[in-house]
Amino acid sequence: MNIQTKLILPLITGWLLNASSVFAQVEATEDSSAQAALFRTLIKEAIDLGVPLYNDGQPEACAAVYRIALRSLVLFNPSSGDQQKMVRALSTASGQDPERRAWTLRYALDEAYGANGRSSTMDDGRFRIDFTADRMGSWYPVNDNVMGGISRGGFTASGNGTGEFSGQLSLQNNGGFSSVRMPVENAALAGYDGVEMRVRGDDRIYTLLAGPSRARGSWQRNFKASEEWQTIRVPFDAMELSVRGWRPASYPPITGRDVGMLGLLVADKQTRPFRLEIDWIQGFTDELSDVQ
Repeated sequence: MNIQTKLILPLITGWLLNASSVFAQVEATEDSSAQAALFRTLIKEAIDLGVPLYNDGQPEACAAVYRIALRSLVLFNPSSGDQQKMVRALSTASGQDPERRAWTLRYALDEAYGANGRSSTMDDGRFRIDFTADRMGSWYPVNDNVMGGISRGGFTASGNGTGEFSGQLSLQNNGGFSSVRMPVENAALAGYDGVEMRVRGDDRIYTLLAGPSRARGSWQRNFKASEEWQTIRVPFDAMELSVRGWRPASYPPITGRDVGMLGLLVADKQTRPFRLEIDWIQGFTDELSDVQ
């Protein structure tokens, strides 16, 4: 048994013991929201184990933790997410070098985490996201630590009915971004011309993300968040495609029907803490906007 195996074996054993307990709890409840919360906790614990290993220069150990987590989700509970997507990620990762493997498996875990969150709501046929406490679980973080950075960021309920995207960027290890994302119900934004949101922040530049649920890239649009409440409107046809930081010279526009994910990103290279407060996010059409 090599040194690396000795280091990660207790971590994986502990995670598996906890996983068996979680699967037993899932089988014991018929509450789908409670089941989803249990799966999110399990996935988050696997990521929390893997990230320090990657940052410590052990991508192979990190990938091993992620691989065990995904295999467990596939084998022990078929309802825990998109099975085909997780199986495909495991197959793809098996032929990659350790760093690339860790990246592939981490993205699969992030997507499984998002798939187990509640999707956006549609009240009276209208697409609208608000931030009551029972709807916070659908947002999940994707920070630069997926590839070795140490930036921090996440999404929480503010306590007064709004959501808060906050954290702190770090430029170490070629890092410098933090984002949060949430799944959107299939075609929930069909017929809308874009997204608008009521926000206030810290005079920093943030980015709205939108993309199909299974795409690697996302369409993006920057906005400045002033310290006073303001309504930001982002037309879909004004968004630009970005694929892991690369912006192709030409690309198809995204439409509301294509959107399966919405997100927020900060990557302005400032290392002071950031904070963006969101009152609501909703779809708009050019003919009619329901701003409150």
